Amino acid sequence: MANDLRDDLAVSLEWPVRADEQLRSECHRVIAAVVEQAGAIGWLEVPSRGKTDAWLEGVFQTVGAGRGGLVVARVEARVEALGVWLAGPPGPVGHVAELTKVMAHPGARGLGLGKRVVSALVGACTTAGIEVITLGVRGNNHGAISLYEACGFRTWGVLPNAVAVDDLRFDDVRMFLPLPLRTGVRVRGSVAGGPGGSARRRAT
Repeated sequence: MANDLRDDLAVSLEWPVRADEQLRSECHRVIAAVVEQAGAIGWLEVPSRGKTDAWLEGVFQTVGAGRGGLVVARVEARVEALGVWLAGPPGPVGHVAELTKVMAHPGARGLGLGKRVVSALVGACTTAGIEVITLGVRGNNHGAISLYEACGFRTWGVLPNAVAVDDLRFDDVRMFLPLPLRTGVRVRGSVAGGPGGSARRRAT
């Protein structure tokens, strides 16, 4: 299955809670293919199976603690796309989650898997009580930025030249999606006062 995928093929989404041999192998297949085409998913070189297995184990530790989730999109029963949500540590940023490792196998592009994966991640975050979702995307990855915008994300900042690929430097575009707040939450934003607040110092 490569470039001959059709729109009428069966697509399903799953939320695994442990990694068996098949899942490890299929996730490595997708990751390796994306990195081989210089996909911006955190690896500059195609990772070994051992490295992707270790990454999966770390994800499932977070899943077991109820602080994240892995969704995989299967096309005709084989994993062709995946994505992860990870909540911040309990405390002041525990209501914020990050989307990471969102990707689709190059041979499965054009089936809308990316949007399905992102929508599923957003739904899972909403169910988990997350209030804000963030993500980072390389500045030259305009296709991914358009996908996230189509899912409701907005850019909140750009860190210039923060991503290095050999001698090339790219912007780190940071995006966010606000989710419904629970009853009783009061939004203070950047208004002066409140816990930890301080008065602005006058220039001398």
